[in-house]
Amino acid sequence: MASPELQSKVNQLTATIEGDLTKMVDEIERFQLRPLGRKMHACIISCYDKAGKNGRKEQIEQCSQQCQIPNQKAAAATQQEIANFQNRLNRAMMQCNDEAQGMITPDMQHDSRKMKKVEGSLLNCIQGAVNKSTAGLKPMKQRIESQMS
Repeated sequence: MASPELQSKVNQLTATIEGDLTKMVDEIERFQLRPLGRKMHACIISCYDKAGKNGRKEQIEQCSQQCQIPNQKAAAATQQEIANFQNRLNRAMMQCNDEAQGMITPDMQHDSRKMKKVEGSLLNCIQGAVNKSTAGLKPMKQRIESQMS
């Protein structure tokens, strides 16, 4: 159904939202997850220091597991937020596609002028979905960061 021109514009929009998401995730990784990971490893080292040569293996393992909990929770929260974001965007894109499909009548399929109109509506809908998703990145980042405090 999609013309090469429409496909190109959709690809550009997709690249834009993927780039914005990647940038946000990279910031979270560099400024939140890395310091948390460093604390986790320092904590694990202290587990070994506290146990010394006489501590039991189980004691070290239990201490180490406790050290990992904040990092694991932060990573899980990040992944869950990203998955939710992608699901919302996918649902919005599917809604746009459904609306465009609903506009098509049998006589339109061979009328390029009418199909251009449908494609224009589809592109506007997708642009709106991408804009809405982009606007949702900052609140998503704030939700992720709040779970790391």
